[in-house]
Formats: sequence, structure tokens, C-alpha cells
Amino acid sequence: MSAPARTISSDQTLLNDLFRDPVHRRTLPNGLTVVSRQDFSAELVSVQLWVKTGSIHEGDWTGAGLSHFLEHMLFKGTPTRGPLDISREVHAIGGGINAYTSFDRTVYYIDAPSEQAEVAFDILADMGLRATIPDAEFTSERDVILREIDMGLDDPDRELFQAFAQTAFRQHPYRFPVIGLRPLFEQVTREGLYGYYKSRYQPGNMVLVVVGALEDAQVDELAEKYFGDALPGLSPCPVVAAESPQLASRTERLSGDYNIVRGMAGYKIPGLADPAAPALDMLASLLGNGKSSLLWQVLREDKRLVQHIDASCWNPGGQGLLWISYLCDPGRREQVESEIRRVMARDVFSAITKENLAKAVRQALVGEVNGRKTMSGQASRLGVAETVLGELDYPRLYFTRLAALTPDDLKAAARRYLNESGLTEVTLEPKATSSAAGKETARTREVPDFSETTLPNGARLLVQADPSFPKVHLRLALLGGPALDPAEAPGAGGVLASLLTRDTERRGAGEIAAEVDRVGGVFSEFIGNNTFGLSVEVLPADFPLAVSLLGDALLSLRPTGESFEIEREGQLSSLLEDEDEILDYGRRRLRRRFYGKHGFANDYLGTREGLEKLTLAQVETLRGQLVRGPNVVLAVSGAVDESAVKAALEPVLSRLSAEPAPVPAALPSDPVETGTFVERLPREQAVVLEAYPDAGVRDEDFRTGEVLDELLSGMSSRLFETVREKAGLAYYVGACRTPGLDGGMFTLYAGTHPGAVSAVLAEYDREIERLRSGGVTEEELSACRTRLKVQKRQGLQAIGARAMQAALNALYGQPINNTREYPARIDAVTAEAVTDFARRYLAPERRLRLTVEPRK
Repeated sequence: MSAPARTISSDQTLLNDLFRDPVHRRTLPNGLTVVSRQDFSAELVSVQLWVKTGSIHEGDWTGAGLSHFLEHMLFKGTPTRGPLDISREVHAIGGGINAYTSFDRTVYYIDAPSEQAEVAFDILADMGLRATIPDAEFTSERDVILREIDMGLDDPDRELFQAFAQTAFRQHPYRFPVIGLRPLFEQVTREGLYGYYKSRYQPGNMVLVVVGALEDAQVDELAEKYFGDALPGLSPCPVVAAESPQLASRTERLSGDYNIVRGMAGYKIPGLADPAAPALDMLASLLGNGKSSLLWQVLREDKRLVQHIDASCWNPGGQGLLWISYLCDPGRREQVESEIRRVMARDVFSAITKENLAKAVRQALVGEVNGRKTMSGQASRLGVAETVLGELDYPRLYFTRLAALTPDDLKAAARRYLNESGLTEVTLEPKATSSAAGKETARTREVPDFSETTLPNGARLLVQADPSFPKVHLRLALLGGPALDPAEAPGAGGVLASLLTRDTERRGAGEIAAEVDRVGGVFSEFIGNNTFGLSVEVLPADFPLAVSLLGDALLSLRPTGESFEIEREGQLSSLLEDEDEILDYGRRRLRRRFYGKHGFANDYLGTREGLEKLTLAQVETLRGQLVRGPNVVLAVSGAVDESAVKAALEPVLSRLSAEPAPVPAALPSDPVETGTFVERLPREQAVVLEAYPDAGVRDEDFRTGEVLDELLSGMSSRLFETVREKAGLAYYVGACRTPGLDGGMFTLYAGTHPGAVSAVLAEYDREIERLRSGGVTEEELSACRTRLKVQKRQGLQAIGARAMQAALNALYGQPINNTREYPARIDAVTAEAVTDFARRYLAPERRLRLTVEPRK
């Protein structure tokens, strides 16, 4: 059925509201463009420096990865800051700094508390305009990037995309990876890189984007203070080779030591500024965005040929691609490609209806809203409009064009651009011998608390009425996860979670997907180490549909045998995909050795053997055990009326059983296995893993472990500085936690060259001994506390994140609004507490080591 008139009207009103907030733009005398938007919804700011240069602008060095190399080097020092000072200074104010390089731009961004905005301006100006590119740092970072290039050989998804780009483009620089080709990268000199920097990093080639709790006048003042002294300079843009028309379809087949088939099929399309771009975006959405999309329904639901399939438009600059990507079992590639070609030649035209077009437009609207959840997201959208398109008002123009689209426009675009002569197909397959399977005032708005209602059956309803953002999020959470999987069926909980969004008494899986996609909503499951559940996020007008979907999933779920097989096979495919990633492979093996026969030895994906034997009856039994009132928390956040939420959802929750759910067995206090173990894979690189016992989420010293985790992670950690920056032993290194309710696993990890494994382990030893001997300084601890507090502030900007946190608090027996106490709890962690934690948990006799190395 077509969308109701009131929905169309409300959508137009929402769009008008989105574009009503003024954007301030000015150009400094030296040519630098400043774009800002005020947002006082949180005491945060995102300051981003966009440089109009990327891998397609490298001239005679095209294919060498100069832009990406330079991105790394801008962190290595200026006349007033040393190689480690930049990240330390940002982290000391509680901010986060990062950067990325793409084909047509390089972006540096700092997200920080708004009261520290001046620091962000100072650092980005210093990096962008006064980088020194030190000789010693050039050499060490060159080695780091060489290892990153090598690690790309172990990443099947990166290998697939690189092959796809090289096959689709034969003249355009898009055919080269942004990171560069190793033989060309090895020829780059410090002088050549510095020359590229001086040529391209000119004020007239830069855009400074600022969004957050700053007045426009403050932005102008800070921009002038820190960027205004730079002299204007010429920044000639190298000629970018044009791509010749493709006259016939192209194919590339690659193989390796993998478990599943990864494939891409795509067509060249014009860039985002082209009038046809909105129609092509809607075509991609109709083809492969969501579970009701054409390709998903035909290839996954009906014909069961793929485990996953989607479609995307990638159209920067003057040219792009509309591509389809998929995962399938070995032996099915030819069927999948044949079916995709058939769909593109015939089915797509019958699927282009007014209803499906309306659904795609609604999804685009929701995507625009979602992109504005955070300061960083808003700044990124402004950066694209100004830097890539040169028009800040382009989003409004884009949605005006969307509103005017007709099915005939989409059909015309499909006939012109999505024809078989322009098709490129690339696959990455197992070898033949392989076995496979809202703003109020200029002051920060206070986010309201959640209220809590406990029903007689033990179910709990949490509500946060916050009208500042025009969405509503429902998060249903239950205790579960691998520790409660049947011993004979690891992975059952993951399949159960995925079935929550499928068949019910009133609707089949396809009908549910169509309803959700029609309103541009999100209806998805989640599962972690200790919990599982589902979430629904919609516009406020669609709240009744959200209640209906959630109620049916909770009370009248009726998964069919077909749906069960689809989800079981999909989870098995995900497990096999993880097994192809060397770090994921190592983590899974480490966890099994750590926990032995306990259910927590596996993550939610389970095991191949367990999934192959899993039955629907086992999943139904598990659902009956876990979906009980005392085990259920439903958190609602967004633009809602609290009394209306209670009236709609309390009757749903009250129908649940009051019988308690089972409790997971206690986790072992020490690793089941200790010592050092080696696993081997046919890969180029190695990963080094080291695990210790950890505190659980309900333990008093859980926050101390969180601080320790942060001390060992990130670019400013001593471990990162020593292992990566100074010694150049690894491309990535850090720590992570696998928390259970009453214990957990604390892990150090690094990706390195096989010959450096022993050296990395020695650095682990030195860092652990420093922590155990009281070597943590108050300076690094203070910076760590600040980072954690700001990260929590940033992480709770979205209504979905707030609902999830409140639900977890309730399930873990903590006050539902205890995030307000989080800063004080983190500040209470002392250096002595960290030392005590390290001595108790990170003891050599409690250590398990595992390395994954190349086969000899």
C-alpha cells in the first residue's frame, strides 16, 4: 500500500526542520574555508580539517600512496610538538583524534569537550600547516605502512575490493589502492613526500568544519587565530585520467585459503553531483538495502543461494560505481552470478513501483537523520557537501530531487547505466582443494533520566522521554549469551537472537522486512557475551508499528523451519568468515583454551560442529527458558510521551511468565590452560595474543579493569608507543576485554611480522611488569580517566546507545541511571588500585599465550 498522506507531510516537515539550522561559511584572506554549525545539545565539539587531496591527486606518484603516507606523517611532529605529543595532548583533554585518507580527500578530526575546543584548533592547524616530516619518523613509519600493505594480503575483503577496482577501472586512478602498491611505495623518498605536502596542503585547498557547542563568532575567532597567519599559496591539481567507456562485461577470479566465496558485481555510474545520482541511489536501495530488498528476497530468502547480499552506490567526484556484494557457499558462485544478471535484466523493472520508491526515499530520509546523531556525523556531512561537491546546500537539493523522482526515472537510469555490457564481476573463492562450508538554548541541554517500572511478573520497563531528536528507540534486552547455550549446541543463542526479527503468528519474515523498510525503520537483533535481544528504531509517527513488531517477537514468535535453516546457515557462514581473519581466528582459539569446556569458551557464533547439528527444537527450548519476565528489560528512549509508552507496552510485558530464567555456571577463576601455544595458518603475518583473568561486569573492581584496558590501548598508550612507534614491531597493538558476569578474560594483542613475535612478547613482559610494580604515573592515569569520561559522553549521544546502557544496567543489577555517576567512579580509580589489580589478575602464573604464525 502507498504511504499515508500524513506520513509524507510529516516527512517533509522533518526535512524542513533538518535543514532549518543555519550553516555559517566564510573564507579567510589566505583562502581557507571555514564551515560551522552551532549545536548545544551536548558539551562537545567536532573540529575537522578536510584537505582536498587524495590518492587520485598524486600525479607522477599515482599508485604510490603518498596521501595515506602523509596522513600518518602529520602525527609525527611539528616545530613545537614531538612525534608523541599530538595524541597525548588530545587525550589529555579527554578528546579523540584520528584521520583517514580516501581517493579524493584526507580528513583529520578531533572530537573533544567544547570547553577544550581551542586545543583542537591549535593542534589541527599545527599538523596541517607546519608538519616537519622528520627523517627518523619517515623511516620508521615507512616500515609500519609496508607491514600494513602486507597485512592487506591477509584481509580477504580488502583483496576482493582491490581486485574489483582494478578490473572496473583501467585508466582512472581509482584502480590503485589508497594505501599504494608496494613496489611504488618503496620508491617514495622523504623529499618527494615533503614536496607533495607543500604542494597540496595549502590554505586554499583546505576546509575547516566545526560542529558543536560553540558560537559561530568563537569559531571565526579561533580559525583566524590559528589558521589565519598561513600564507596563501598555489595548489595545482594534477590531471586525473578519464576512464574510457566500458564496451563489454569484465570478469576476474581469485582464489586462496578461504572458507567461503566473496563476490562483487558492479556498474560504472556518474558522480554524486550528476542529476541521475538520486535515482541511482534509490535503485541501489531497492536492490539491496534491507531484508525486504529485491536481491535479498530473491537470492537469500527464496532461492537460498547466498548467506548475505547487499547493494551500494559509491559515487564521489565525477565517477563511481553501483555494486552488489555477497557471500555464498563454495560451488554456488555461478548460480549466484546468473541469478544476479537475471534480476538486473528483468526483475528490477517490475520491482520499481511507487511503493518501493517511497520506501527507498524514506530510508534515505532516515539515513540523513541518523547521520546527524553526533557532532562528528554532522561535521562529516558538511565536509562532504563543501569539499566534494562544493555546495553546502546540496543535501537540500538532493532531497528535492528525491521527492520529484518517479518510477520511470529509476527505470531510465537502470536502462542507461545497469546494462550487462558495463558489468564487472570479481570473486574471491576457496582453492579447489579447500574444504568449505534537538536544541533549546545556548546552554547544554540536560538529558532526562530513565524512569523504571517493575511489573508483577518481574519484567521491567524503562522510559526516557527526550524530544530533542526526532526518533524513538525500543531496546529489548535479556540475560543470555554463550554461557547459557546448551552444552551440545553452542551457537544456539545466536540463532535464537536472529530469529527474533523473523516469523510471528501475524507476519512472515518478508512482511516484517517490508513493513520496516517502508517506514525507513531499523528492526534488528543483537547478542553479546552476556545478553541478547532486539531493537526497533523508527520515526515517532511509526511508534505503533514498533510496539506491534516488538510485541509479536516477544509473545508470538513462530519461526519456520525454513527461517531457522536460513539463519543457522547464515551464522555458520559468519563463523567461517571469522576463521578467514587471522586476528579473529586467534581470539577464538585463545578463548577456547582459556575457558575449556565452559560455555563461555565460545562466542555467540558457537562452533561449526554445534551449528551443523543444531535443531529448531533446541532453539525453541532455549527461548522458553530465557524469555521470562524476570529476565526481560525493555528500554525506550526518544521523542515519546511516557504515559503513552507505558499504556502501550505494559500490557505486552505483563503477559510473560513470572518463572525465573536459568543462571549461567560460574566462570573459572583462572585459565583452564596456561603456558604458550602456537597455531599456524597460510598467512603472511602473525598475531600475538596474551590472556589473563579479569573482573566481571558485576565485580567491584570492574571499573579499575576498564582503566587498565584504556592504559594499554590507543595511540598514546605506553604499549603502543613502545611496540609500534619506537620499535616498529607491529602495525596494531592494544588490549581488549571479554567480560562475563562474574569474571572475564583480559587480552593483549598485536599484529606483527613472524620474525618479531619474540620481541613483541618481550615488550608485553616489560609493560606488565611496569604495571605490577607501580610504574603507572599520575599523568598518564589522569589522561586515561579524561579519555574514558569523554568517550562515555560521546558514546551516549544516540538514543539507542542510552537505551542499551540503561537496559544493561538493569540486567547487571546496577542503578539504571548510574551513567551519571560514571565520571566519579572513574576518577576514584587510583594508581594504587591499578597496581593492585595488575598484581592480582595479570600474574605470570595465570597467563595464557597464543601466537598464530605462518605455516612453515
